[in-house]
Amino acid sequence: MKVTIKVKHLILSTAVFLLLAAGFLVALSRQSPPSQNTNQAVWSNLSKQEVFKRIRESEDEQKWTYIRNYLIGREGAELTNSYDIYVGPGTSEWSSVTYEGQGKLPPITLKEKFPYLEAYVESGPADFNLAGAALLLSYYYEGAGQWEKAIELLERTDERLPASQMYAAQKVKIRMAEVAGNHGDMDLFRQISADLSHELTQNPDTRIVEKFSWLQTRYLAGNESIQQYLKALKKWEGSPVYGSGKQPTVIFDQPTLLKQGLQKLAASKSDRLPEVSGTLKRSDGSPIAYAGVYLRTKDRVQGSLQSDEPYQTMTNGKGEYTIKGVLPGSYQLYLGLELDQISGWTWPTESNEWIRVGFQDVTRDAVLQPLLELAFPVNQTTVREDRITFAWEPVPKAAYYDIYLGVRIHSGSVSQPVKTKVDTTRITIKTEELYHLIGGISSYSDQDRKMITDPLSLLGFSNPDNRFFWTVNAYDNDGHLLTRSDGYRIGNDKIGNLPFFYLKERELTLADRTLLAGNLDQAMKQYEQAYKDDPADTHSLHMLIVMIDAQISEHRSNGSDSFDRENAEKQQETYLKEMVLLHPTSGYLSRLTDYYYKKKDWQAYNAYYKLYEKAMARDS
Repeated sequence: MKVTIKVKHLILSTAVFLLLAAGFLVALSRQSPPSQNTNQAVWSNLSKQEVFKRIRESEDEQKWTYIRNYLIGREGAELTNSYDIYVGPGTSEWSSVTYEGQGKLPPITLKEKFPYLEAYVESGPADFNLAGAALLLSYYYEGAGQWEKAIELLERTDERLPASQMYAAQKVKIRMAEVAGNHGDMDLFRQISADLSHELTQNPDTRIVEKFSWLQTRYLAGNESIQQYLKALKKWEGSPVYGSGKQPTVIFDQPTLLKQGLQKLAASKSDRLPEVSGTLKRSDGSPIAYAGVYLRTKDRVQGSLQSDEPYQTMTNGKGEYTIKGVLPGSYQLYLGLELDQISGWTWPTESNEWIRVGFQDVTRDAVLQPLLELAFPVNQTTVREDRITFAWEPVPKAAYYDIYLGVRIHSGSVSQPVKTKVDTTRITIKTEELYHLIGGISSYSDQDRKMITDPLSLLGFSNPDNRFFWTVNAYDNDGHLLTRSDGYRIGNDKIGNLPFFYLKERELTLADRTLLAGNLDQAMKQYEQAYKDDPADTHSLHMLIVMIDAQISEHRSNGSDSFDRENAEKQQETYLKEMVLLHPTSGYLSRLTDYYYKKKDWQAYNAYYKLYEKAMARDS
C-alpha cells in the first residue's frame, strides 16, 4: 500500500519511530500539499530475523507466499514502490509496502531482500511478482557493473512468464532493451524493439506504448536518424509501424513533451542525447547506495511516482547514478530512500528547482543535510502567556531562517509562514498575532460526497484544545535552502525534540464551541451578535471574515441558488475595513488590496497598499 503525502513543509507520523517528513499540507487544494500524520501506528512484534527464518524454513508454496507478503508487497517489487520514502523538490511520499494481516513489519533493506528476490525469480510462481522482482534486481546488477547478468536474468524471466502475463512480460522486455541500449548492445536493442512493436500492434496498452516511445528516442543514432524519426512522426503520427534495417523500431503515438524534446534536439544539429549523472550522499561524505533516482517531466511532478516513469535508475554501491539518453527539457530529480538512509537527514530542495537539460551532459549531485534541531516550544509544552518564544539551534552558514506554524485539522494538517528572514535563532511573538493569521479553508467530503468545511481550519491557532506544531527552514545569503527541522527520524537517538505545543492563553467562546460542533450557520449568528455587543471584539470580527471565506468555498464546491456571493464579499469588505482600524496586520491589508485590485478601484487600492507596505516593514 502506498500512502501518498504531498508536502511542502511538514509531514509527521509516529510508530515506534518518529517520521518528521518534509512538507506541509495545504488543505484539500493544491497550494502545496504537506500533510502531517500524527496518528500512532502499532507495529507487529515480528522481527526482521523472524521474517527471514519463516521464509527459510518454509516449503516452496508457503515460502513464495512469505516472500510476496513480507518482501514484495501488494504492488509488486518495482523501483517506484520498493522504497519507504520518495522525496522530490518540495514533496514527499511515504510508501508502506509490507504488511502481515493488520500489523506492519519491520523495515527490511533492499540489499537484504535481494537474495530472496533472486530465489523468487529462479523458482517462484510465474506471475507479475516475478516480473517485478526481476526488474528490481536488474537495476541492482546494472549498478554493480553486471549488466550482462541483468540481461540474462530478464531473459529467463521473459521465458518463464506465461501468455496470460503479457503486460508483465512487456515491461520486462522494455527493461531488457533499456539495459542493452545503455551498454551499446544495439543489435539486442533492435531485436527486442521489433518484437515489442509487433506485440503492441496486436495488443496496445497505453502505459506500455508511452514507456516504449520514451525508450525508443533515447537511442536514436545520430542527427540523421532524429530527422528521419521526425519526418516519419509527422507522416505516420498515431500509427504503429515497424522499423527496418539499422534504424530502431518506433511507435509514433508520442507524448507531447517527448515530441517537443525531439524537435529541440533536431534543431540543435546535435548527434546524441545527453546523460544526467551524479552522486547521492550525505554531507559527511557517506554515499547512499541502492537508492532510487528518477527524472520527472513537468506533467508528472504533480502526482505520485508511477511504474512507467520514463527515466529511472538505482545508485550503485558508491551512491553514483547515470541516466542516459535524456531529451532536452526541464526535469525534477526525485529520490527513493529507505528509512534508515534518510533518518535524521533531509534533502534541502524546493519546489522551483529544475534540471535544465540541453544538448550537453548534466551532472547533478544530491546531498542530504542534518536536520535542524528545535529547542522551544517542544514536546507538547503548554503556553499560557500572552507571548510565545521560539528557539532553535544555529545552522552553520545560515544567514536567516523562516518559521512555519501548523495546526491539526480533519484531513491532516495545515501550515503557513509566520516569520520570514529571521536573522537570529530566537524570536518572541505575541500570541494575539497568531490568532489573527488567516489560513486556507480545508474541506472534506461526507458520505454523500458533499464538501464539508473543517471547523478546525477556521478556528486555526485560536483553538486552545488543539495541538500545534512548528518548523524552521535555514537559508544562506543567496536564499538557498540549507536544511530544515522537519524530516524523518527513527530511533530514540535521532528523535530529538518533538515540535508540538499547546496554546492555552485564551478560552473558547460560545460561538467557538458552536463552530467546533459543526453548526457553522449558528456560529455565524453568534459571532455577529458578539461583535455587535462589543465592537472591540477582534476575535469575533476575525471569525466573521473567515466564516465568509468558508461560505464562499462551500458555495464554490456544492453550489447554492440562495447564496449571494456578491453581497457576502461586500460584507467581508466592511469587516476587513473595520478590522484594519482595530488591528492593522499585513494579512488583513493584503486581503483588502486584493479585493480592490479585482474591483479595479485604484484609489482604494493605492491607499490600502501603502498601509500594507508599512505593515510589512513593521513586521520585518
